[in-house]
Amino acid sequence: MQNSGPGETKGAPNTESRRIQNVAPEEMWNRVTECFFPQYPQLAVDTHITGTVNIGLGVTPQGDIGDRFRVLDGHPLLIQSAIDAIRQWKFRPNEVQGEVTWSRVRVLVRFNADGTTAIDLAPAILADNFGDPGTPKSAATAFPRPSSAPVCKPVKAQAPKFVDGAYVPLIGGVGVPKCIECPNPSYSDEARAAKVFGSVVLHFIVTEEGHATNIQVKHSLGHGLDEKAVEAVGNWRFKPAVGPEDKPVPVWVDFEVTFRIY
Repeated sequence: MQNSGPGETKGAPNTESRRIQNVAPEEMWNRVTECFFPQYPQLAVDTHITGTVNIGLGVTPQGDIGDRFRVLDGHPLLIQSAIDAIRQWKFRPNEVQGEVTWSRVRVLVRFNADGTTAIDLAPAILADNFGDPGTPKSAATAFPRPSSAPVCKPVKAQAPKFVDGAYVPLIGGVGVPKCIECPNPSYSDEARAAKVFGSVVLHFIVTEEGHATNIQVKHSLGHGLDEKAVEAVGNWRFKPAVGPEDKPVPVWVDFEVTFRIY
């Protein structure tokens, strides 16, 4: 971070940045203000399932856990518990030369044979916007919680979040749907003539039966492609999301429908 020069007044940091910086694990631990260990799922305990859930984590400019996280690997019975805990972490914001940016690190959530859980941090594997190329998982060294970091508490139970007729996925034990029949959309004549390509982002509900409803255009391409995307998704079929009672539930999802000219 640069200091203001003589006679300069430092303005408010830019908190609208979409850029992201990879932060070293030891530095990221220094920025933790709240952390939580996950609950060990009882079914995993009963069936003697252990292991590590590896999550690529994005932290917003405000220090919260945003939607830029990705599960890289881990046992299916352990993933949801790991996510429920990590989503409740808080960090001090990351600032680069007066710009408050997103930051990235990997989280290794460990479920041990003695029934305990632990969390280590490791370098991010993707390139950032500041020249860091990322670190291959095979070359990365995990960094456990230092004694100077806040004590991690048991996870706070989160209730499922129901909004406008459907649940929000990955909160309170609600899972995500999976598309099982997703044919590519057709191109509009106007878009093909104009050589338009890219992605239309749709926001919609996947019902308990695996159908798409309440389809809304979140990011438009125009030239007739929005309509083609809505038409295609309306005919897709999904494996529905499962709620905390192991029954299918309706959930909101965002989905990119990509158009390419070959």
